[in-house]
Amino acid sequence: LAEGLRAVGALRERFPDHPVVADLKTMDGGYLEAEMMAKAGADLVVVMGRAHEATIRAVVEAGRDYGCKVMGDDLGAEDKPANARWMQDLGVDYISHRTGYDERRLVSGASPMDELEAVVKAVDIPVQAVGGLSIRQAIECPRHGAPLVVVGAPLVIDADEFKTSSHDLKEVLTQIVTEIRKTPYQ
Repeated sequence: LAEGLRAVGALRERFPDHPVVADLKTMDGGYLEAEMMAKAGADLVVVMGRAHEATIRAVVEAGRDYGCKVMGDDLGAEDKPANARWMQDLGVDYISHRTGYDERRLVSGASPMDELEAVVKAVDIPVQAVGGLSIRQAIECPRHGAPLVVVGAPLVIDADEFKTSSHDLKEVLTQIVTEIRKTPYQ
């Protein structure tokens, strides 16, 4: 947490007009973690949908108290649409519909695209899909009702080894942004 606070503060200082997301994946100590990151300059913090209701409520409360938005992450939820709806009812501002790295390694072909439309239909707040998306899938997310697009590992980290990806980052990001801007979303 201490290093994360320093990183959030450094990003806020260097990029004062850009959103800073603290992807804490909070499971406990919700108010304190959200408060610390908001004070350090985070615009958004992430709480896990498998956390206790008290933790989610605490993160939402801290977010309101310190002007920070809250994203509820459905990683590991047995019923992701129901989990997303529950988090929305508890006050989160966004849903992160995620298929985790380890899950994708265990369950061949697992993807956030599998339940994306069901999660989008379950809530009235913005949804993002995260976890193992190909560049093409990321571009298609807005067509499935998920206007928040996250592309991480496929761009910068090799899928099977801890080494740099061979993608030309600037070229791929330009392609993604160009195609997404052409795509009307629901």
